[in-house]
Amino acid sequence: MSESHMADLAERASAVLATVGRLGTMLSGIVGERTSRLTNAFRAEVRRVASALALALVAAVFAIAAAGFAAVAVLAAMWDTHPVLGAGLLAGGFALLAVIAVLLVRSATRPAEPHR
Repeated sequence: MSESHMADLAERASAVLATVGRLGTMLSGIVGERTSRLTNAFRAEVRRVASALALALVAAVFAIAAAGFAAVAVLAAMWDTHPVLGAGLLAGGFALLAVIAVLLVRSATRPAEPHR
């Protein structure tokens, strides 16, 4: 091989290596940007879920308080005439609410069936 041919091959190899380097830099930038976006989206989703859980807990506390006050009101209204019936109705109502809650949790946590 001639010396000019070797120099031409060396220039081409250098150009290919420079192109590969620029391509690697570009891909690294793209991956870094996508990773940053994914991290930000994940953090926003975690904040959203934490906020929803906190609000659900507050709602549950108020619902329990409302149920308690309603139970006291029913017992107070029925205490003079039918105290046992009032207590039985309250117990049955709370049992019904518990069964409904168990069924809702069961349906919400059941694994999804695969699409056919």
